[in-house]
Amino acid sequence: MSADVRVFLGIVFGLPWVLWVFEQVTGVRILFFAAMLSVAIATWVAARYVWRPANIAEATALVPVHPIRRTAGYCLLAFVLFIAMSALAVGFNAVTGLYPADLDGFSALRDVYGPATAGQAGVPWELIGQAFAANLAQFALILPLAFCEEWGWRGYLLNRLRERMGTWPALVLIGVICGVWHLPFYVGPWFSMSGDALRSLLPFTIFCVFFGMVLGWLRLAAGSIWPAVVGHAVNNTVVFGFVQVVVADKAAEPRIDGWLTGLSGWQGWLIMLIPVAVLAARTRTSREVTQGPGKFVR
Repeated sequence: MSADVRVFLGIVFGLPWVLWVFEQVTGVRILFFAAMLSVAIATWVAARYVWRPANIAEATALVPVHPIRRTAGYCLLAFVLFIAMSALAVGFNAVTGLYPADLDGFSALRDVYGPATAGQAGVPWELIGQAFAANLAQFALILPLAFCEEWGWRGYLLNRLRERMGTWPALVLIGVICGVWHLPFYVGPWFSMSGDALRSLLPFTIFCVFFGMVLGWLRLAAGSIWPAVVGHAVNNTVVFGFVQVVVADKAAEPRIDGWLTGLSGWQGWLIMLIPVAVLAARTRTSREVTQGPGKFVR
């Protein structure tokens, strides 16, 4: 492992725990936002002061290698893709009885966005519009933080690891790293960790592997990190909001099994493999046509 990768991993894992201690001592909730920022800090320090490529923006896929139109197309694909995959996973879970969804009265959606309509039947299109608009606003707000993560995971680290181990092993390893990196979010005061938290972390880590594969191949197909940024942000806002409002009611949420439901469940993993296979094949074909076999796309 190169010196710059060691520095990156040291900072990217160390800073969140410092933030965790600060949060435990002061009670100020900063971990969620500041931890994402720490990935960008780790990237900058490792690239600028240890790795020192001739052009950091190009070396970390900030600058698209393809025309802007193509990059924008992949960004739109990322936005639609994660919504479609989540809807497919939750829909399949609902049909098979694994997910306590309410697609008749939309009780959870009414509870959040229209309490006065509680108990009514039918599709509340106005409330759906309100929910979508609210999540779009959150999407815009979280984009900079999603950039902080993706610049590190899929911009810097993917390039550095795939040089040594190849694309697929790098994608899998980064997924595992991302899952373990979230550990401070699961640990309570005095380093306590409930059985429920541990049971949630394990399927979440597996989800991170498949999720990272989709983001990684979007980034490679586009030749830049921006589609991965969009995909990450839409997953953390619009997709999460969608999953929350189709659940039958708030009391049903604790019964949702992370191994079985949504994109974190095994059906979700299989669904995510479909765009991974398509994007990987498309990227390989493009690489061989434009650069010759065996050459890496930045």
